Amino acid sequence: MADLHSFTELPLVRGELLEIRPGRRLSVAHRPGTRHADTVVFFGHGGGGNKDQWRELWRHLGEQGYSLVAWDLLGHGDSEKPRQAAAYAWDELVADQLQIIQRYAGRRNVLVAHSFGTGLALSAVLEQPRRLPGVTVAGALLLGTALQRPLGRGGLLGLPAWLLEILRPLLSRGFRQKAWHPTVDPALLAYEERLTRRNRLYVFKALLQSAQWPDASALAGLTLPTRVLAGDSDGLTPASGGEALARHLPQGSFQLLEQCGHQLMLERPGEVLAAFQALLEHLEPSAG
Repeated sequence: MADLHSFTELPLVRGELLEIRPGRRLSVAHRPGTRHADTVVFFGHGGGGNKDQWRELWRHLGEQGYSLVAWDLLGHGDSEKPRQAAAYAWDELVADQLQIIQRYAGRRNVLVAHSFGTGLALSAVLEQPRRLPGVTVAGALLLGTALQRPLGRGGLLGLPAWLLEILRPLLSRGFRQKAWHPTVDPALLAYEERLTRRNRLYVFKALLQSAQWPDASALAGLTLPTRVLAGDSDGLTPASGGEALARHLPQGSFQLLEQCGHQLMLERPGEVLAAFQALLEHLEPSAG
């Protein structure tokens, strides 16, 4: 069972619809900090996810006084959902993230990302010196990630979006088996599956078709401390991929969470929170 919060008060992470860039309106949640206001934590969810999946870390880190920012990717959650596939191009999603970082950046900025969002976060950090020279990213916590693009473009995703919607029950069953540990709390699973009913499969299809993923050779230039966490039962991004990514990062470290699937921040929020605190200990102290 999720050990940090009950489901009776959800959703916790509520945002405001903002035009991040011309024609791109995203739901963004911003919680200014108190004791550690100069440390800003940016939460990037994965494909098919939403910002409320960060609710456990959001509550606890907010109570500790950190500044927090989370957003729904275009096509997700409460953000707008254009039908044009070009709207979900990798470079466009990275540009959205860079704009959000620029808008809310503090003295010390930390990225926390999951799955598809880890690729976007790494791409954003690679672009940051050129496009945001006045901003520094101090560290990153990556959950359920991989060294190489985890999903291919073939298979069922080659089918038209309308047919994928017909096959949705079958796809949902397959995702459930690969993404969650068998012992997951049924209440957590039911809540998350209710949220995913808002997803549009034309969005997911466009995301995976346009995904670029950072080039492994470029990772040697990322010197920021990075902790990589993987679930031992993750059927979507196996732990071996996360371990390989950590080895390619100059300051990367790897941790395996036992009896955990792909949804680490939901299945093992306490351990993810502890990993975040450990990451902070390796960063330059904040002014707060």
